[in-house]
Amino acid sequence: MTSRLEGKVALITGSGRGIGRSIALKLASEGARVVVNDLDAGPADETVQAIRSAGGQAVACNGSVAAPDFAERFVGTAVSEFQGLDIIVNNAGYTWDSVVQKMTDEQWYAMLDVHLTAPFRILRAAQPVIR
Repeated sequence: MTSRLEGKVALITGSGRGIGRSIALKLASEGARVVVNDLDAGPADETVQAIRSAGGQAVACNGSVAAPDFAERFVGTAVSEFQGLDIIVNNAGYTWDSVVQKMTDEQWYAMLDVHLTAPFRILRAAQPVIR
C-alpha cells in the first residue's frame, strides 16, 4: 500500500462489485479509509474483506442509495467510523434492459433517483463535514 491518500476517508456508492469495487480497492491501496456500499451485504462484505486483507481499512454501509435516509446514514458512517470525510465517488447506477418506447414512468423515475437524486442527497449531507 502506498500513502498518497493516507488519512483520507472515501465514500463509494455501488462499490461491492464492478467498477465501484475497483475504485474502492484502488483508493484503499493508496491509503484511503473506505466506506463501501452495495444493495446486498455479500458483495460489500467481500470488498471490505479484500481491503482489510491487503492491510487497508474499510467498513460497509449497505442499502439503496435511493432510500430517503441513506445519504445521512452513509455520511454518518464515515464520521462515526473514521472521524471525517474527504472523497465521494457517486458510482452506483443501473439501466433497464428496455428500449425507450417500452420504458414505464416508474422505471424512468427509478433511474433518476439512483443517478441524480441520490448523488444530490449524498453531497448535501456531506457538505457540513467534508474537508
